[in-house]
Amino acid sequence: MSYRRRKNQDPGNDGGVKGPSSALTSFLREQGINAENIRSRYERSLRQSEDVPDTSGTTTPNDIGPAEDEPQEDISINLQLDSDEEEIEDSGEAVQKRRKVDMTISSVGAMIFCLECDQEFNLSLNSKKIEKYGKVGFLCPSCTKIQIRRDRLAKKHEIEARKKRKRVAAALLDKKQFKLPSLQDICIHVISDNIDGVEILGDIGNHNKIKISRILAKNRSLTNRTLTLFLDNDTKELELWDCSKLDKSSLDKIPAFCPQIEKLILNMCGQLHNDNLNYFGSKLTNLKHLELNGPFLINNETWQNFFESSVAKNLKHFHLRNTHRFSTDSLVSLLENCGKNLESLTLSRLDGLNSKPVYDLLPHFLTNIKHLELSYPHQENLIDDDLIIALLALNCESLETLILDKCSGLTNRILSEGLKLFGAKLTKLSLADLDQIDDTGIGNLFDDWKINHGLHSINIERCISLGDKSVFKMLEHSCETLVQLNMNSVKNISKHLFGKLSRTTVFPSLTSLDVGFVRSVDDSVLAIISRICPKLEILEIYGNNRCTDKALFRENLTVIGRQTDSI
Repeated sequence: MSYRRRKNQDPGNDGGVKGPSSALTSFLREQGINAENIRSRYERSLRQSEDVPDTSGTTTPNDIGPAEDEPQEDISINLQLDSDEEEIEDSGEAVQKRRKVDMTISSVGAMIFCLECDQEFNLSLNSKKIEKYGKVGFLCPSCTKIQIRRDRLAKKHEIEARKKRKRVAAALLDKKQFKLPSLQDICIHVISDNIDGVEILGDIGNHNKIKISRILAKNRSLTNRTLTLFLDNDTKELELWDCSKLDKSSLDKIPAFCPQIEKLILNMCGQLHNDNLNYFGSKLTNLKHLELNGPFLINNETWQNFFESSVAKNLKHFHLRNTHRFSTDSLVSLLENCGKNLESLTLSRLDGLNSKPVYDLLPHFLTNIKHLELSYPHQENLIDDDLIIALLALNCESLETLILDKCSGLTNRILSEGLKLFGAKLTKLSLADLDQIDDTGIGNLFDDWKINHGLHSINIERCISLGDKSVFKMLEHSCETLVQLNMNSVKNISKHLFGKLSRTTVFPSLTSLDVGFVRSVDDSVLAIISRICPKLEILEIYGNNRCTDKALFRENLTVIGRQTDSI
């Protein structure tokens, strides 16, 4: 036997073998605390109380012993404890638990707010109690059903979930829900996967041809040979979203095989040569809509020749992006030859446009514009408040879309002196990266903006000076009509905004929402958004690390960007 055990051993111990005992029992024995001592003390106190005479006279405080103040239950001791099975019951915790249960039962029927989605509801015995966000509360009936269904599904289909994970992740990147494809979609994908063996698509309709074209662009499979599958004499709309593998001779086939074409979209068309554009200007006599992205081989002289052609003078829609060779002379030629007929115009990322006086010519020619995009100018001072206000004043009866992304020279003046007065018909507004637009400007615009009956699309991405007050006024004004909303990186938005929206506002038409890098968005905000946006299909939350896979939202809502989502 060790020295420590001999030292702590009871002197009266006879050294016999004993059964196992708990650590608490051993500790009490070492401290001299046992049932016999407690019983002796208790009997001694009873004998002393019997020896005290019963006096009916008046007593003073000094006559009252401290033992009489203690409640009887405080000295009640379980004398039946065995040395091997001693228990300690924390009566304080038990009483507290009973009080909580009684309080819950007595609160049935009270109006409380759901801990998850912040919806007010009547508390019932069926309400599910949870602990979340450092709080203890109850779920409303809708969230309770979702939670119960989620708990059941979590125990099933684990193997199937692993197999589907990659396909679900791929669908999320495409902003789609993972579901069984239709027979038509299956056929389209089979054709796309075996496009090298297809000699003719046949009469499948222009809509399906556009679908196949987009799939080929995504797979980088649009080549000189596959291009001919989309060309025929009856084609009026042609969308080619990846022309990087199409050479000069293939691009010449477009007007040769499709002389009736009215709408032409060529994306990533870096191989479009001067001769190609001149050929378009001589053959596509019915062309009304031309959209080019990346035609950096077209020089200034060719642009002017094209705009002077009879084809260009019939253009109603012209969209140009990503080229440094479209100069000020090219823009002047465009305005002089096509400006009066244009209904939509896009000038984006054109580094060759570096003259402010040429930009100032826009209001003199654009008087019937419906869709206008002036974005990412080469220099900040090229597009200023006076230019935009003049364009709004001249096109107030027709302008429906205004995109001014990265025109960082603009201030609150375009809101108070432009949109507030002349934005009656506006339905789409994009002000991304306008760092001089602040809370005051947006708040004043949407506060009592009676001439406008609601916007369908709003983009305030990276408008870092906006906060809860102005954003709430904006959403309150257009909540009934909004279909798309982008608030990415508006970092000053707090959780208080979503709590206020949850009790005052509903977005019946909103289908797409981006709140990425809005750090206040967490699982409870996702539940609120899911409830107040009943038709929401796509919700992007990139960069919000407090959004987890435990968030409760509708099954038909596609949430993209959670860190917990993995392939």
